[in-house]
Amino acid sequence: MTDLAVQRSRTGTDHPASVGPAPRTRLGRLLRLAWYLRGVWHLVARPLTMGVRAIILDESDPASPQVLLIRHSYVDGWHLPGGGVGRGETLGEAMRREVREEVGLLADRQIQPFGIYARFRNGASDHVAVFAVRGWSGTPKADGVEILEARFFPLDRLPAELSPATGRRLREFLGRQPIAERW
Repeated sequence: MTDLAVQRSRTGTDHPASVGPAPRTRLGRLLRLAWYLRGVWHLVARPLTMGVRAIILDESDPASPQVLLIRHSYVDGWHLPGGGVGRGETLGEAMRREVREEVGLLADRQIQPFGIYARFRNGASDHVAVFAVRGWSGTPKADGVEILEARFFPLDRLPAELSPATGRRLREFLGRQPIAERW
């Protein structure tokens, strides 16, 4: 292994640390365009939307708990897994579905609501519910299309490319700053 930093996964396998944004594929560029067009639609339609995020914890080593973070193909940085709430779904059902779709894990027990946040950006009126997930099964795997990478990071050694909102949510979760109302 080179002298690049490595990250030990839940299974004990070493993974090279990320050294910057991944090159964008054609599909990644199309997803980024769709993301921007969604912002334009929000400016025009001003819909009220609901989303979910999951703080998925691996506490198998109590001395070094870890959190699962993902990198999207269409937006930079490391984020909490999650997405939109569909019609007829509860917040918990939506969070479980998004986690299953994005990283292949089953959040099958011990979910706990953590906070609800308002996000008013680019004309959007989003509200995001964040859940703490301490019980799950499976092995995280990025789909390679929407999600480029999914990895556990020790809570005391988070990646430098952490999205600002994800950093705030994790500091709140760890009790290092008060819980905010806005994303």
